[in-house]
Amino acid sequence: MTIPRVSVVMSVYNGEEYVCKAIDGILGQSYKDIEFVIIDDGSTDDTRLLLQNYNDLRIKVTWNSKREGLTKALNKGIQMASGEYIARQDADDISMYDRLEKQVNYLERNQEIALLGTAVKVIDSEGNHLQDIEYPLRHPFICQALKKYNCFCHGSVVFRKRCFDEIEGYREAFTTAQDYDLWLRLSEKYQVANLPDRLYKYRFTPSSLTFRKIFDQTRMAAFARKAVLIRDEGLSEASLMNQMHTYLDSPITLSEKKDITQSYRPWGQLLLKHNRKNEAFLLMSEVFKYHPSTLHKLVYKMTKRWRSSFILEQLIKS
Repeated sequence: MTIPRVSVVMSVYNGEEYVCKAIDGILGQSYKDIEFVIIDDGSTDDTRLLLQNYNDLRIKVTWNSKREGLTKALNKGIQMASGEYIARQDADDISMYDRLEKQVNYLERNQEIALLGTAVKVIDSEGNHLQDIEYPLRHPFICQALKKYNCFCHGSVVFRKRCFDEIEGYREAFTTAQDYDLWLRLSEKYQVANLPDRLYKYRFTPSSLTFRKIFDQTRMAAFARKAVLIRDEGLSEASLMNQMHTYLDSPITLSEKKDITQSYRPWGQLLLKHNRKNEAFLLMSEVFKYHPSTLHKLVYKMTKRWRSSFILEQLIKS
């Protein structure tokens, strides 16, 4: 029986704090037929030095002289990959030792599945467990959920490279929410699934890319859903894609402000629950920029000065 090769693809930018943990988690996998394609996307810290310290023939590193962004870096890495399967890994997260073995075994048994994610353990900046996240498991329920939100953890997925190639990969117009757009397009043509196993540790930090680009992430995700409606009507997306920059540059709406506040509220509550007050203030400082109430913003400004966890909790709930 031929064992399929898995190409793990990871982009890293200034990831010196956590990148070694991410790499070690992949190199220590119970599934052995892997290659690890790493794109250093123009790092200016010690990431390059840390990568050079690894002497493992499974690792293939390419260096971008300047930062190109996650979407382009991932497309570049996947083009370099030789595996039948592509596994994602983010540079600040950790894969459980049997993650790839369980995902490949499932995909080998279920040839109709093109994309497979997992449930995740959420950890904080120090690696402490915060909570678990479970996602819909089967294709019909995932498709229902995808109409509203992204129900895959990007770093946890494995997908068939041929399917990725057939829909022409990540669309580079999506500088954020590129994964969500990809899942939507994959799920329209192929079956997708999630495993219930918690095989991936997602590191939640308010300084991560997602939280530093809250508005862009929200608006790009909405744009990806708009594109679905166009495709459902059998129309060309070309006109819509040409409008992307105009759409992204348009003033934020009241509805979007409410969506951002509602979406990120649970994360602030989670941080406070685990006594991560400084990180909660860091996150909510970004989120409350978009709160629709001026009074709320003023109260938060005073609360931040007082460093009151109790009042912050009340503001998050309100």
